Amino acid sequence: MFIAAAVLLPLLCVGQNDPQNDFTQQSIDSTVVTATRASSRTPVSYSEMSEERIVSTSPINSLPMTLSLMPSVVSTNEGGTGLGYSKFRVRGSDPSRTNVTINGIALNDAESQEVFWVNIASVGSMLNSAQLQRGLGTSTVGSGAFGASLNMQTALPGNEPAASVDISGGSFKTNLINASVSTGRMPGGFTFDFKYNYGTTDGYIRNAWVDLNSMLASASWNNENNLVKFNFLHGMQHSGITWEGISAAQMAVDRRYNPAGEYVDSKGNVQYYDNDSDNYIQNHYQLIHVARLSDRFTLSTTLNYTDGEGYYEAYKDKAVDYINRKSSAADNFAGASNLKYRDDKTEAIFNLAYSRYYGYHFGEVIWRQGQIDYGHEKPWYENNSVKSDFSTFLRVEREVVDQLNLYADLQFRHIDYSMKGPDDDGTKLDSTYVWNFFNPKAGASYGFGKGSTVYASVALGHKEPSRADLKDAVANGTKVYPETMADYEVGYRFASPQFSASANIYLMEYDNQLVTTGRFTPSGYLIKENVKRSYRRGIELVAGYQPADWFRLDANATFSTNKIVIDGGRRDLALSPSAIASGVATFKIAKMLELATTVKFVGKQYIDNTGSEAKTLPHYTVVSQSATFSFNKNVKIAIFVDNLLNKMYVADAWAYGDDVGYFPQAPRNGMFKLTFAF
Repeated sequence: MFIAAAVLLPLLCVGQNDPQNDFTQQSIDSTVVTATRASSRTPVSYSEMSEERIVSTSPINSLPMTLSLMPSVVSTNEGGTGLGYSKFRVRGSDPSRTNVTINGIALNDAESQEVFWVNIASVGSMLNSAQLQRGLGTSTVGSGAFGASLNMQTALPGNEPAASVDISGGSFKTNLINASVSTGRMPGGFTFDFKYNYGTTDGYIRNAWVDLNSMLASASWNNENNLVKFNFLHGMQHSGITWEGISAAQMAVDRRYNPAGEYVDSKGNVQYYDNDSDNYIQNHYQLIHVARLSDRFTLSTTLNYTDGEGYYEAYKDKAVDYINRKSSAADNFAGASNLKYRDDKTEAIFNLAYSRYYGYHFGEVIWRQGQIDYGHEKPWYENNSVKSDFSTFLRVEREVVDQLNLYADLQFRHIDYSMKGPDDDGTKLDSTYVWNFFNPKAGASYGFGKGSTVYASVALGHKEPSRADLKDAVANGTKVYPETMADYEVGYRFASPQFSASANIYLMEYDNQLVTTGRFTPSGYLIKENVKRSYRRGIELVAGYQPADWFRLDANATFSTNKIVIDGGRRDLALSPSAIASGVATFKIAKMLELATTVKFVGKQYIDNTGSEAKTLPHYTVVSQSATFSFNKNVKIAIFVDNLLNKMYVADAWAYGDDVGYFPQAPRNGMFKLTFAF
């Protein structure tokens, strides 16, 4: 009811358009995302990336790869480059523990709680900015931020008409086109914007091909008190299956090997099924209304509908060969409304959000060896699910005395989730779950001297199990429970025109964290179970130095310990390196040439939670180089060389008992980008 009223009530405030009194559209539009974003005085640790920085990275990079130089971030790609299936971890937390929003609406899949970035190719080129909060951060919508939260805002229109085209190409037959056009501000306050992306590559490993399309179409109107905006975000992806990984023995023979689709024909020859692939279409429809109710009150409301459908197809080389196709479809309805109050000393935000998700999963055998004119069988499994998610939070930041800012953030979240029907192994999933979470946060920041701020915060968060966790529990006859985390953060920030630095100490203390511990059921299934005690503790250091207009140096480092306490001892948490560091040196020469050298170091990682030294990833260091030459403000050429030192490294792996699958990354490779702006 509140959300419906929030849509209708502000329309009463619509006045005549007066260009002399207009807010810029950017200032109104930014109100949509401030509900979940931290400011310079908020006592949480965060980093931001501007549109300029995002588009300056290699065009082959999906957004997770673009974020790889942020503090405490490790990014990986299954195909070995930057295009296709990519993900990132923050402080060692897996992708399902990073809450992601776009224009204030949750982007995480309601069931897996992950974001499949390949479904929205080149989304980075569609953004105005992105803020990554580490730890529990500020309250947000959607699944719990149990390691980090990424808040994204789509690109904002300019006042003048504009158009641009990027044409890119490079190693592994990679080709990309990005195009955009904007009308600028037209009479009456209307703007129209369109962005389109297309990309293909063969990838580094076999079958890592991708064929991707994405699009953002936006129409908006604003006057001095109101903004009404409609966004249509579309993604279509076709990609080869790359998630199987390879063994150490296979990697020693051929780093580019991929077993997906492999079979032996009747003559004993090894063949590969040419459609071992993943295919998905996703559409997002957003209607946004922002109203300035007075000088101090602003009301923003976003209504969202997301639909998606797709399948993956795989050849199974068994006693009787067959090809199966596993399909899924989803509809998600969501709405969020924020009432914001702001004066010289106080900022308060009241948020209401609701979403309802419908999921459908089924599998078919589309071919079986030895049968002629084989048609699709009746699905061997069909199940569906419904998930409702209601949340509300009140966040207040107030300067109580000069430079002393107090922060309080109280969130309540209610989840109702049900599954019905058989899974692919015949297990009846029929079950219903209800969770209620209270997530309080509090802290303070104090500014002193010139540009110095100290801060401290404590936060409590809860997270529900994912669909996979619940499915496994039903199949194994076990139970899984929600996880709880207390997050303690203490930090210092300094900023001046030439130098900035920060240090942040974090203690993320878990109760009932869900992890795999190496235990199996009697039938051989790996059990994911709640571990009573585990933690992630560390320090994050960030610095930036610009002594002259032509040179800038940025660096960050994280040193941490990440443990589960089990069986009377401590083990390292999987894929949680104790040391992560990165740096960027940027040179500008004669205002036409910009050179950037990046270095990324990731320390040793355990592949699973058993603590076995036989299942580890060695540390690695990757150096990359870029050069951008601007002929004028309308034409640019950029060259990117990744893995400049040609390191043969592995960034990710999985383990299932004694089986281990590795994901080798590409050796030295390059891309170029030609930009025309009009």
